[in-house]
Amino acid sequence: MKECRIVLADDHSILIEGLKFIIEKHPEWKVVGEASNGVKLLALLKKIDCELVILDIAMPEMDGLTALKEIKSLFPHVKVLMLSMLNDYIHFEKAKTLGAAGFLSKDDIGDELPRAIQKVMSGKIYIAPSTNALLAERQLQQMDSTNSQSVEILTRREKQILGLIAGGMTNKKVALDLQISIHTVENHRANLSEKLGSKNVASLVQFAIQKGLI
Repeated sequence: MKECRIVLADDHSILIEGLKFIIEKHPEWKVVGEASNGVKLLALLKKIDCELVILDIAMPEMDGLTALKEIKSLFPHVKVLMLSMLNDYIHFEKAKTLGAAGFLSKDDIGDELPRAIQKVMSGKIYIAPSTNALLAERQLQQMDSTNSQSVEILTRREKQILGLIAGGMTNKKVALDLQISIHTVENHRANLSEKLGSKNVASLVQFAIQKGLI
């Protein structure tokens, strides 16, 4: 891997030393600066060149998310790997929206920091395993919440058509079976997709099976 100059920003000196210890095991990586808050970090970045900033979210004077926003505005070429003890969706989503190249929980630093740096510097987005698990759990909760109420927002005819489509019928066969026009079937199918957030037949079938419509 090519040389990577790294700046560390965290208000805990013990963590800074721990990060340096891991990074210095890789001769192609070099820590070129340290800052204890966002204000000092921005001032430092105006004086030195670096490819990567490893940035803590929770810092005094200027927090990491505010600093991230400024970095992407003033130094768009610099990649930012966010560190956080707050392994939650809100901070992750905010960091992603502001342009972070990676999100690493402090609990994962020992095992994951080298992989995170490698992935970020190769142009990919890095998400820590614990954060990935959190996101997957949130997605499942959202799906459960949506599915629990979705069937209630369908009309009797929509449920009927959904059951037939899930049973393998084409629009033409559904129209013949129900003695309605193909155009009407297509309209109902479009409404089903919109209400259920389903973009293909497979997801409609899965929903129909879960709700006992077939």
